[in-house]
Amino acid sequence: MDYQPYFPPITLRKVFRKERSPSPSSSEITACKVFDFESEHLIQSQLPVEKMECGNNLIPPLRGSLSKPNSSGYALREVLAWGDDMYDSVQKGLHLVCKKKMDMNSPYHLQWPESLSAFFEAAQEQFPILTRYQDSWPARDFAKMYLKNKVGSDKAKVKTRNRMTDNN
Repeated sequence: MDYQPYFPPITLRKVFRKERSPSPSSSEITACKVFDFESEHLIQSQLPVEKMECGNNLIPPLRGSLSKPNSSGYALREVLAWGDDMYDSVQKGLHLVCKKKMDMNSPYHLQWPESLSAFFEAAQEQFPILTRYQDSWPARDFAKMYLKNKVGSDKAKVKTRNRMTDNN
């Protein structure tokens, strides 16, 4: 005959206290608005820059990383709100100024101060709208992105050429 021990359920021996149901505190009962940070941040970043002017009537530079809107940064096209035609013409013009005034083999942070001042002077002369912005920061951002992309694509081309010559 098989021997099977009998274990009575624990609940028969355990006495549970009667617990009071949790009631909300008075601060939880009052009407309060819960802000969704993501949507507030998106709404704030979509405001045209013209509405964020500082006391000296110059538009201050934005905080955050350029071209990284998902990482608390900003997209220049959306922030400036210039319209596609204006944005494209300024972008193309500043690319030409970059080619004339800066070293196209170095990123923005490695440019000579003389090159940068010549670039900003030419940029403001060609596009007077940049004088509305503190330190012409849109021109700086256009130059940063252009040089970053140019230097990166040149490095990629060199790598590709090196691979092609190594394979032959």
